[in-house]
Amino acid sequence: MITKRCLFCDISVPVKTGASTIERFVSCDCAPGAEYSLSREHYEALGAISYPRQRELFPLASAFIREMTGLGREVKLTADEVESLPASPHVPLTVEAKSAKLLAYLRRQSSAPGESVIVHRLARSFNLTYSQNLQEMVYVIEKLRDEELLERTGSVFTLTNKGWNQAELSVSGELQKICVIAGDSGEAQDMDWIGHVLPLLQQCGYTARLLGRDGESDSELALDMLASADLVLAELSGASAEAYLAGGYALAAGIQLLWTAREGSESAPDWAGAAPLRWSTPEELSTLLLQRLSNQGGLRPTGS
Repeated sequence: MITKRCLFCDISVPVKTGASTIERFVSCDCAPGAEYSLSREHYEALGAISYPRQRELFPLASAFIREMTGLGREVKLTADEVESLPASPHVPLTVEAKSAKLLAYLRRQSSAPGESVIVHRLARSFNLTYSQNLQEMVYVIEKLRDEELLERTGSVFTLTNKGWNQAELSVSGELQKICVIAGDSGEAQDMDWIGHVLPLLQQCGYTARLLGRDGESDSELALDMLASADLVLAELSGASAEAYLAGGYALAAGIQLLWTAREGSESAPDWAGAAPLRWSTPEELSTLLLQRLSNQGGLRPTGS
């Protein structure tokens, strides 16, 4: 069996080859005790992309392979799939979402709270949290320790009772928070920015609900939806009544609130002394929202 360097974790491992151009990389840091497939053509295409782009994509690919193979799924990657990973709902973006990935992994490796889980080659296992490096993973671990969700001694981890319960919610999907999106500026714009915002919210651990577009046009149903929200995102470009209702409700109820407006749209009000996030392209909007959400953004009323 020949050996070849895995692009994503940068170590040489055995590679299974056959009559086709598909190669199966065996037991690298991306797939300990497992394997994944990548064709020679796509291997070469990915190896030819710029180094800064590789630094962005390859840790995500390594983490994706590890999570999927850990779940017992067969992984057959293509260059296009790797290129699209930054926008994939599988890829967590915030510290909270990355923490949930580690809790879910430890839950899969144990049968009860307090049972020890050894993470072999810990220094090269930052792909468990979709982190770019070990330092970021250590930050995630320390955060979970501070919250009394896990205990760690070297490479040995144990989930506390609290951590076990939260991990079960994470695995079942019940840990997802609700984000209500309000605002209607016309179908063309909706498809433009919602197509970027929805995957971003999912990556940040939110289930998105669209106020007035999920059949809840009745005011009581709209208020019920808002009452269940952990975050409200109000798009003010079209001066939508739903956006102002949602924003006002969030401020009054102490719900985390973000509001946005396209550059050049009618002047949006400064709610609670803060201006809306101004955006000109959906990509710019995604960047602005990620910055806010990564910093536990949004606006809470004074005293909340």
